[in-house]
Amino acid sequence: MATLLLIDGHSQAYRAFFGLKTPLSTRQGEPTTAVYGFARKLISILKEYRPDYVAAAFDSGETWRHAEFQDYKATRDQMPDEMRVQMGRIEELLRAFNIPVITYPNFEADDILGTLARQAAAQGLDVLILTGDRDMFQLIDERIRILYTRGGPNPETVIVGLEEFRERYGLEPHQLVDVKALTGDSSDNIPGVPGIGEKTAIKLLSQYGDIDNLYAHIDEVSGPKTRQNLLEYREQVERNKRLVTIHTDLDLSFDLETCRLQDYDRQAVIELFNELEFRSLLRELPNLEETPQNGTNGQGQLALFTPETPAGEDVGPSPYLCVQDDQSLAQLLEALAQAGRLSFDVETTSTDAMQARLVGLGLAWAPGQAAYIPVGHQEGPQLAWEMVKERLEPYLGNGELPKIAHNGKYDLIVCRRHGLDVAGDIHDTMTMAWLLDPASRSLGLKNQAAHELGWQMTELSELIGSGRGRRRGSSGQELTMDQVPIHQAAAYCGADVDATIQIFDRLEPRLREAGMWSLYTEIELPLLPVLADMEMAGVLLDVEFLAQMSQDLSKRLAELEAELFQIVGHEFNLRSTQQLSQVLFEELGFPTKGLRRTSSGFISTAVGTLEQLALAEGLTDQQRRVLEIIFEHRQLEKLRSTYVDALPALVNPETGRVHTSFNQTGAVTGRMSSSNPNLQNIPIRTEIGREIRRAFIAPPGWLLLSADYSQVELRILAHITQEPALIEAFQADQDIHAATASRLFGVPIDQVTREQRGLAKTINFATIYGVSAFGLSSRTEMSPQQAQEFLDQYFATYPRVSQYIAETIEKANSQGYVETLLGRKRFFPELQNRRLPHNQRQAVERAAINAPIQGTAADIMKIAMIRLHRRLQEERYQARMLLQVHDELVLELPEAERKPVADLVREVMETAYPLSVPLKVDVEVGPDWYNLEPVA
Repeated sequence: MATLLLIDGHSQAYRAFFGLKTPLSTRQGEPTTAVYGFARKLISILKEYRPDYVAAAFDSGETWRHAEFQDYKATRDQMPDEMRVQMGRIEELLRAFNIPVITYPNFEADDILGTLARQAAAQGLDVLILTGDRDMFQLIDERIRILYTRGGPNPETVIVGLEEFRERYGLEPHQLVDVKALTGDSSDNIPGVPGIGEKTAIKLLSQYGDIDNLYAHIDEVSGPKTRQNLLEYREQVERNKRLVTIHTDLDLSFDLETCRLQDYDRQAVIELFNELEFRSLLRELPNLEETPQNGTNGQGQLALFTPETPAGEDVGPSPYLCVQDDQSLAQLLEALAQAGRLSFDVETTSTDAMQARLVGLGLAWAPGQAAYIPVGHQEGPQLAWEMVKERLEPYLGNGELPKIAHNGKYDLIVCRRHGLDVAGDIHDTMTMAWLLDPASRSLGLKNQAAHELGWQMTELSELIGSGRGRRRGSSGQELTMDQVPIHQAAAYCGADVDATIQIFDRLEPRLREAGMWSLYTEIELPLLPVLADMEMAGVLLDVEFLAQMSQDLSKRLAELEAELFQIVGHEFNLRSTQQLSQVLFEELGFPTKGLRRTSSGFISTAVGTLEQLALAEGLTDQQRRVLEIIFEHRQLEKLRSTYVDALPALVNPETGRVHTSFNQTGAVTGRMSSSNPNLQNIPIRTEIGREIRRAFIAPPGWLLLSADYSQVELRILAHITQEPALIEAFQADQDIHAATASRLFGVPIDQVTREQRGLAKTINFATIYGVSAFGLSSRTEMSPQQAQEFLDQYFATYPRVSQYIAETIEKANSQGYVETLLGRKRFFPELQNRRLPHNQRQAVERAAINAPIQGTAADIMKIAMIRLHRRLQEERYQARMLLQVHDELVLELPEAERKPVADLVREVMETAYPLSVPLKVDVEVGPDWYNLEPVA
């Protein structure tokens, strides 16, 4: 039977890097420790297990797990710089062995491996997964086994199959998910239920089978403390289960033959090893051509994955018009003259709209009627862009002619940067699909074409590769679209614009039927060019300030390390969790009782563990100081690496500014997100974090203006519920948290203590998110019983809030969705499942409670942005919007416009939507985003 070997790329790279005690480098100084260790392990595995096929998976950045749990993997150290520079060499090594490198956006390598393993096993292959992550054990079955590399000073790789797993755990592999849900996972910074370690979790699951049945029989669980903790942390357990469950249903397919090892480029491997000075490994290279190919279909190929047309293979002439001369251009213009609408799409050299070079432009005017205009390919006949631009301007520049695009903001920005302004409405099929299914993770054009039209379209990666699998041209540089043959690009782009216009025809009537056409045309549609303007404007960054801040942070980090080394008595790698664990628990004598150990056998040094340790009784002053140093060091290191050192690298070399990308479809609630940089996550809760905002500055003679909605969600809650007490407090412009505390504690508002106001603030905001007594107790020092009493008192004080919650839950269950004041819908189809576990139903219902409030806040912000953008243009102000973060807008304006623009911004934002209570906006101006002063 044929065998597929799947490699957990990052896991093996890390073990290779840290597995060699003596760092390696070439004579030219290139570090090679990780590459050498990876290569040695790869050769060893290939020779010992002789798989027929091999593929490797790598992480590609943050995923949905980070979005759901912001502390996910937060305690992991950044990849060392000396390792980071070796990752490209590891990819080069894999390519030489003809091993595909696979990534998948928004998911981890574990999910890729799980998906491919399940597909392969279903087709009759044996599967081996090489990893150092025990989470992968959940995939084990009759055909899938794990090649597990143990940690510790003497790592070894062992096979873990069904028999080994059952012997080790006494459970079935699928139950490992429930074990992890209860115990947490310190390596991923997932906290478990206090007092429940692996032994207790295994005992519980041996008795009850799974978590759902455990909670169904919670009264039978022995030990009152265990039972109480299980109840108190139930929501966390359910979240943990989602986080640790490996997805095995990703939309992945590739040609198995590309993984066949007998075709690997032996000469390329030899040349690479010579270059890296791995001469000792040359004699270890396996002769894979002798590998037996059992289990083939007779032609040496197994039908595991759907074969696709190989990149670069001649696929014949494009079915669409390819405009490469005056005659075909005239033919296109004749068709455009009769068009009632146009879909358009640009082909470029980059995903960064502010730096991409235009390669070609696709246009479609009717289903099946499309053309591609090459203007920037490296080879082949094509037309001059200046001439093309001039001839197309009467159509794309005609504001009366509707346009359609998919992710149209990108296309609009690229066109504008190249001198072609696309005027009028730009319908965006990605936004339309998102409105109809805001929870969808399949909004890409190819997925939409498959779903709506039944098309199986060519992926861009099939033309140029993607991520670590990016192909290279003859020069050795990564392949870009301008190197793709024109006829292939024409077929590819023509299909894109053809699909876009046909998808629009299917989505429009469904939006109308769903009652969201007005929401789309009045908010989402006009918002697109507003966001394009903001992205193109960018924001000025004080790079010198960040450089100085980086130096200051480095100095402080060095001081902390020196102080810690003095206490310990020797230097060590503070970023090594294993070395830190040894120092804390073996040398400094910290208590270990109740602390979790990692898979490598060391006591965890995750932030949750150290915070738990800080609460321990009997610590010496020296031990407490050690923990203070570690906490401060980690905070500063994360700020430096994530923001202070990263932001300058994002400055556009042409504009000298940072151009964040706003994602209009970024959240199920309707709120926007941003990336490169992600402004939503710039820390503001600590002073050192807020300092980063100093780097966002105005040009000389200009100012930044910040306009922030004050407690907008609570004001929306007051309006939706028509709760008289809330309305009265907002209309009187009272401190809403003090007003709530006054009512809850029965004291005059001017006598409310800071602690009372803090509790009132917690419950005010917690209510918006449908908090339970357990959830409220976890946010405060109250017990669950005290929290329930406090909630009861709150709802007695604000009975219409309680009524709103009950009615919203009923609507979500009966009709399957809830909606905002402006008709934005969030769907909850899972509530129609009568067998949905109680805890899952509660989590979904909490989301339903919040959706109308948070969604309405998003709608109001978008209305304000559209109106403010229009007013600034109509009244000929130089001021322009730059950023939108949560409930805040940031503008750039000349000093002379300070007062009139501040008044205009406040007027527009406060009148964006009529509520029963006034909308209030705090307006501040200053030279940078940190040093702001209120404008009366």
